[in-house]
Amino acid sequence: MSPVPLDPSLAPLLLFDRGGGQSDDDDDTIFLYSIPKRKLLSRSRRAAGLAGHRYWVTPQGWLLMLHLESRDTFLWNPSSFKRIHLHVDQDNLLDGIGDGRCLLSRRPSDADADCVVLLLDRDNSVFYYCRPVPGGSRWLRHAHGHHSLMDNCLATAGEKFCSYNANGIVTLEFSPNPTFTTHDLLEHSSRIIKPTGYTMWCDLVVESNGELFSLIFCHPVLSERRVTQIVVRKLDLSTGAWLRADTLGGAVFLVDCTRRYGASFDARRVAGLGKGNRIYFLTYEDKALYVYDLERGTTAMHDPGLDLHDSHVEEYKI
Repeated sequence: MSPVPLDPSLAPLLLFDRGGGQSDDDDDTIFLYSIPKRKLLSRSRRAAGLAGHRYWVTPQGWLLMLHLESRDTFLWNPSSFKRIHLHVDQDNLLDGIGDGRCLLSRRPSDADADCVVLLLDRDNSVFYYCRPVPGGSRWLRHAHGHHSLMDNCLATAGEKFCSYNANGIVTLEFSPNPTFTTHDLLEHSSRIIKPTGYTMWCDLVVESNGELFSLIFCHPVLSERRVTQIVVRKLDLSTGAWLRADTLGGAVFLVDCTRRYGASFDARRVAGLGKGNRIYFLTYEDKALYVYDLERGTTAMHDPGLDLHDSHVEEYKI
């Protein structure tokens, strides 16, 4: 990593890290690819900031860091090098998490760093949570029976997290203890989500400006790596219905199909992303970045670089 903060104009970025810092045997070479600049930044070793840590990327652009020796935990912004201290994982609760995913209830700022840090163990029906110090809670463990939380979870405003399943929308709120609420949908989602003419698809939800969008990635027969169409629907909370959407409201979505999360940007505020109503997405075992134009129904592919192979697994660094 660079010893100085990254130029903000390079963001959002793709982070290619073959090891992830989970063991001493990991390949410690990382790559950063600037989406607005369309270029691969110089490769570096997992040194400043990442060495000796395990980390989880959040859709808000921060990394949840766990120091493997001291058990210190904190949120870290690789672009600015800012840290937000969390409680020490003194009970080793975060050990043993295999397929983990981290979400924040809101994007922290210099003026207000308060948020809920949620770490999902997707291999088990368990999550861990805390708040920044001072005044925040220590790391706590919570077992639950909401399996959809593992696959279709996202952060929303108001200290809430949201997931959905065939029967409705499930919200998770910390006030201060975890509280689940189920909101019924107007129709059974299997009748809504299934795209006409396709036998293979995957779906996920993205929050944008307080609204929930369902993205359905349609695949040709026997090919999960190819996407031929993306169907977009928006949830009408007043009726509980998913309605077909032909626009993203001028926003740009960044979506990771492998890890099943996404984030939205105002295209007017991020130079280099081009016009709005586009979906940037990553797919299975593929280093390429794809851009779907919702208005035209076309897809463009960007190759991050010859130094990278499809075995490199990228993540968004927003």
